[in-house]
Amino acid sequence: MVSAGVAAVITLGTAATTNNALAAGLPDPHQLPVNMDSDGDFLANREEFAIGYLLFDPDQNRNLIPDGVELANRCNSVIGSLPWQGQQTDPNQTYKWHTPVFGIEFCEICGATINMGPAGIVNPRLNLSVSFPLIALHYIEHGSFSYNGTIHDGRVDVPLLLRVLETRFPYEPNDHQLPLNYVVKGVGQLAPDANDLDEDLLADTEELTAGFDLYDADQDANLVPDGIELAKQCSSVIDQLPVYNPYGGGLPPEKPYKINYFQHGLELCEICGGQVNMGYWHIVNPKLTLFIDVYDITCHYLSHGSFSFSGLKIDPPNAPFHNGRVKIALLLSILEMPCRCGDLGTIYLPGDLNKDCKEDLNDLADFADNWLQSTGT
Repeated sequence: MVSAGVAAVITLGTAATTNNALAAGLPDPHQLPVNMDSDGDFLANREEFAIGYLLFDPDQNRNLIPDGVELANRCNSVIGSLPWQGQQTDPNQTYKWHTPVFGIEFCEICGATINMGPAGIVNPRLNLSVSFPLIALHYIEHGSFSYNGTIHDGRVDVPLLLRVLETRFPYEPNDHQLPLNYVVKGVGQLAPDANDLDEDLLADTEELTAGFDLYDADQDANLVPDGIELAKQCSSVIDQLPVYNPYGGGLPPEKPYKINYFQHGLELCEICGGQVNMGYWHIVNPKLTLFIDVYDITCHYLSHGSFSFSGLKIDPPNAPFHNGRVKIALLLSILEMPCRCGDLGTIYLPGDLNKDCKEDLNDLADFADNWLQSTGT
């Protein structure tokens, strides 16, 4: 039998992270400093090496949250969504466990009462697991992989935890970001293949065709998988294209443009049930004499970070309608991407240290700030 006090702490990790101190612009004292942390982002250098982060950039996605804190918050969210042992609905489903013991310890920072028993996470599909004292979850909830209790203190094995959770980046995924092996009944698999060495939601064949690195899931090191980032960037560029009316009598633009071929009908998004027009945009690059037709449902999925799309007929039984995957290399060619500074694939000048597509005194200031930094661990 588990006491009421123990039952209360077992729910750690099930609620969204609340960090009033951080929200107020103050550091949370639970976020314990780490030895050998060159950029002060609460991830040790060896951990950043192991998970593919940058040693000298404490905020790679530039959202004013230290990378280690944000990653811990993301892990807390994932852990909170996991079922407890014995509650799995699939034998390959990752789950969490906790073995309460007759003893408690206190958080050295806030004095919270925590059962002193062990806890852990098991990934049956990968045959991997990670364990830690229950108090570690209390600190992860506050954005720290290090923990300090009256009985246990130490640090969670960050690379192992991320591998067990199959989580590397702190971004919040969206259900519209369909996996490459996503199958629509009666249609089949949407992506050309499900081989994705770096797990960035771009198939290896797509990366090779489009000129991306199939071994690097985050080529621009902004902590967003390349496939998701690229789809959203394409969505933004398509939205900004000028609309040409071929029946209006004027000459078409000399740069890429789009023509509206929307229809009198709607279709449903299979994921969220949202209604969009059943027509499409005809996108043209006159200089390259290339074109592509992009359904409105495709644009809906692109805006959510997915090149795969799945629409349903609006009338019951809502059979599959427009389903498939964008021809990524063709779309990128037509849109002439990267066409804006910061788009995936942007080539920066050698002296553009801050990657703003200009070589100026700001780059010199960055160089002066960082020139003594060492890559030694």
